[in-house]
Amino acid sequence: MMKKLMNKLNRTAAALTFLPALRKFDPEEKDKAFYLLKRHVHNTRRFRLSEINKNYLEREENKCQIQTSDLLYYESNQLPSNEPCEDRLLVAQVAGTETVIFSVIDGHGGWQCAHAIKHRLPYYLALYMLEGAELTWRNPMTREDWILPIQGDDYNLWLEDYVFDLRTAQSFTHRYNRKMLQNELLSVNSQLALAFEDLDEDIGTEAIPEEQRITKDTVSRLVTASSGACCCTAVVKDGTVHVAGLGDCRAVLGSLTPEGNMRATVLTEEHRTYNPIERERLIREHPHEDEDIMFFDERLCGILQPTRAFGDVSLKWSAREKVLMQYVFDDPAYVPNYISPPYLSCTPDVRSTQLDQNSQFLIIATDGLWDGMSDDESVKLIQNKPSDVNSATWLIQNSLAQHNEKRLSKILSIPPGPICRNVRDDISVIVIYFNT
Repeated sequence: MMKKLMNKLNRTAAALTFLPALRKFDPEEKDKAFYLLKRHVHNTRRFRLSEINKNYLEREENKCQIQTSDLLYYESNQLPSNEPCEDRLLVAQVAGTETVIFSVIDGHGGWQCAHAIKHRLPYYLALYMLEGAELTWRNPMTREDWILPIQGDDYNLWLEDYVFDLRTAQSFTHRYNRKMLQNELLSVNSQLALAFEDLDEDIGTEAIPEEQRITKDTVSRLVTASSGACCCTAVVKDGTVHVAGLGDCRAVLGSLTPEGNMRATVLTEEHRTYNPIERERLIREHPHEDEDIMFFDERLCGILQPTRAFGDVSLKWSAREKVLMQYVFDDPAYVPNYISPPYLSCTPDVRSTQLDQNSQFLIIATDGLWDGMSDDESVKLIQNKPSDVNSATWLIQNSLAQHNEKRLSKILSIPPGPICRNVRDDISVIVIYFNT
């Protein structure tokens, strides 16, 4: 029955061409659009909101205490629109320290790149943030020397669904050996930026076959490097939160004002083509290219809205390297007027904020949450939320429906897949509470 329904939904997806703009409509227009959909979705089981909360909103909920001097606990949730979900969440602690890493990773063009970032980024962050005696005793081939999953966190079952092969192990060992030979002390901001850049470089390099042989592993690595991921990572260390933003994920700090109100402070920059700062940077880096072509259809080279991301080697590799993509894939990503790559950067904006007694919590979330919510609204919702509700779940349901249970029920009745993706995005949220 469900299979027949899914086939029916997929057949109607092409006819509903207005749906990609649905999130831009006002609430009345949304209801009109959903009226046209209900002949398809009302054939499914009619959920009450309590059942929807249990089966959809709450199934990925997580809450975990963290025993460090800077942190109390965190709450998280994830609501997929794609099948499979392209987002990933990461929470881990650097072994032997009180440094804790939180990250939301927004994949695009597939889940593979986001999945690789989730499992590899914490090791690169730990490598570059550790110095001297903290670094020398660690074996680059031993996972437990670097990263400890937060207890009770199902997102960090490192060995069950991701295997480091010889090539990825060699990449990390090479970075470790190079770090051991360096005497230069870097700022934390530079350490985070270098971790992002080197991981992205290794993912691209690993996709190029050794000895010109195309194997199953080569194709798998190329799929990972060809998909992409935006990312927002918060590292809490020594009373300071360091936020590295890449793409269109966002971090918002909630702080108390002297009057007892909640103030929102955005700690990330939007790396999209409509951001004038990003446009000026790209024009400066590509002075001989036509601006209208480089930002065609408000997308970078007419393909991608984010201007910084992991992966997406079709916007980074040289024309010679891209021959490999044409050889392996039947329909490679074609970029017109590909003159002076790379166009896409993997250098994050890093901002550091000293925690004080007014610092209450930090929200990091993928852009799916911010499509329906402002920064100020998010911190006020957390301040006034019911005590028995998960903070991340509370944000998600308010972003989707603004307390309108009927609209929320309609949105969540659409199963993950092509139609759902046109109504909303994957949403991933972590709310971190500070011990201040």
